[in-house]
Amino acid sequence: MFRTLCGVMVLVVCAPLPAAEADAKAIAVAATKASGFLQSQQNADGTFGKSPAAPMPGIVGITLKALASSPEKWREANSPVVKKAVAYIVSKQMPSGAIAIPQFGLENYNTAVAVIGLAALENPALKDVLEKAKKALLSNQLDEEEGYNKDEHTRGFGSFGYGNSKRGDLSNSAYSIEALNALGFPKDSKEYKNAILFIKRSQDNEETNDAKEMKGGNNEGGFVYLPGDSEFGEIKARSGKSLPKPYGNMTYQAVKSLIYAGMSKDDPVLQAAFRWIKNNYSVTENPGGKGTQGYFYYVNAFSKAFTVAGIKEIELADGRKANWAKDLATQLISMQKEDGSFVNPDKRWMEDDPVLATAYALDALNLCFAALK
Repeated sequence: MFRTLCGVMVLVVCAPLPAAEADAKAIAVAATKASGFLQSQQNADGTFGKSPAAPMPGIVGITLKALASSPEKWREANSPVVKKAVAYIVSKQMPSGAIAIPQFGLENYNTAVAVIGLAALENPALKDVLEKAKKALLSNQLDEEEGYNKDEHTRGFGSFGYGNSKRGDLSNSAYSIEALNALGFPKDSKEYKNAILFIKRSQDNEETNDAKEMKGGNNEGGFVYLPGDSEFGEIKARSGKSLPKPYGNMTYQAVKSLIYAGMSKDDPVLQAAFRWIKNNYSVTENPGGKGTQGYFYYVNAFSKAFTVAGIKEIELADGRKANWAKDLATQLISMQKEDGSFVNPDKRWMEDDPVLATAYALDALNLCFAALK
């Protein structure tokens, strides 16, 4: 700001004030703004925004889930926007049960995220649609019959992929497991047991990981995209080997998925994961990644993992106790634009699309609100 000093106007540089800690009331205001922005972006056909990916049912599903989980609990009965979005998703269900658009591919990803959105509405009228979609999801899990023998090839067995290839990954597996959990899938199922095996093989943890692609790591407990592969390259382990770099997105997705699939929080796999989280806790970036690449996906997985684990406060490696919901909400509110939207300056994974980034952020804010109210 400018001040007068000896009759001369001078610029005085003031340090920015720290953001006020968020409470449930502040989160509700931010969530309402984000919800309003998303609703303002709906197109005539029920989709949202202008990105090339806007017609994908998965993008509509992510937005629908955020609106349905917001403090206002938007439903078909009180929101024409929700009603139109539901009609669009349902119209894209294929004879196989998948909810997708053939020219886009990615059938399993779109189906899983669409199911998550529809299931959040708790509408019995959607039962048949969801049942067909569940069968489509289960048909995409990789097993021995598809060339992934669990004794000879550890990289794919038990995983779910995008749906247009025979390669599974932890991100798509996490969405598929979340969708199945939303549909009440039994935790003692062989499908979940096989998925757990894949997730364990994606962890930097020799105590519980039998995958040859992950041997020789630092045993720090973080997770990668799939055994032997990370979206953020490799690190030189203490053993001297170059191995895939664990990072936040996949670690929180793994935690959430393992608990959904019935793993006890006392299991060594989850104990190791929480050790990594305590050493790499952040609400400002995707730890293990590259700055803010995938940031809004990260905070979405972060908030879901802590919620599913029933954790409101975590003791970090330095002894400090962190209230994740307060920390995250404070950070997100400081990033929200005047129109209620969020956007990532880093374009990777389409997070420069304000609809996608805002849907991720709103879904996270909703969980922060639930944790603090």
